[in-house]
Amino acid sequence: MAKKDSSKNDEPDWINRSNDRKTPYTDEELDEFVADFIANMADTPAWKTLVDEGGEEKARQVLRERFTAQDDRNLINWDPAGPAN
Repeated sequence: MAKKDSSKNDEPDWINRSNDRKTPYTDEELDEFVADFIANMADTPAWKTLVDEGGEEKARQVLRERFTAQDDRNLINWDPAGPAN
């Protein structure tokens, strides 16, 4: 009878807690999120309104800021507990 390899986990990678993000999103990742968002939403009224309000570059910056705000690991979302000293 063969031994079962106990080091191999039968759960999918997305369930494995060790795969959870430990660092903030990089600039390249944020740029990719923005590009993918624009590719999927370019024909929507929401994107057109955002571009009309300040131009495409400003709209890209707004999206980037929103993705950053959703990143729990980013320092702008960090709220220290306790005294500063």
